[in-house]
Amino acid sequence: MGLDMMVHEVSLFDIKNMSDFCQRVIDRCYPIYNVHNDEMLKIDLENIINEDPTFSIPWNLGRELCYWRKHPDLHGWMRNLYYEKGGTGDFNGHSIVLTKENVLQLRKDIEKRKLPHTQGFFFGESYTDPDDYQWRDEHDQECIEKMLKAIDNKSLIYYTSSW
Repeated sequence: MGLDMMVHEVSLFDIKNMSDFCQRVIDRCYPIYNVHNDEMLKIDLENIINEDPTFSIPWNLGRELCYWRKHPDLHGWMRNLYYEKGGTGDFNGHSIVLTKENVLQLRKDIEKRKLPHTQGFFFGESYTDPDDYQWRDEHDQECIEKMLKAIDNKSLIYYTSSW
């Protein structure tokens, strides 16, 4: 057991396919649920997620872009972002959509060593040794580059974790 942390990428193509699927479901159910309204209900999944970046996304949706094991301070940073964006309840197993601005701020906070000290029973320890910092920083920066590339390719990326 322990803190497992991931960023997943959902391609623009997959987002469109999911939106189309949801629209077909709504269109099929439309006569049952919307008999008093002439206006058709339209699904815009991208807009739904943008309006609520803590929208519950199945954790296995998309492909795994980045993985960390027991990086509690990075998890604390993501937890803070989750609550800033309106998330509620325990952060375990929830997801948070990341924007380019979020990823750039994360990069800056890593470089300035401003990740919040975070601890938990299954989280492991924060790094204090310079060699550990160097290894962790290199891995974090590789992940940040992957996240930025995915965003530039119009993919949706989201962070999730479990312990």
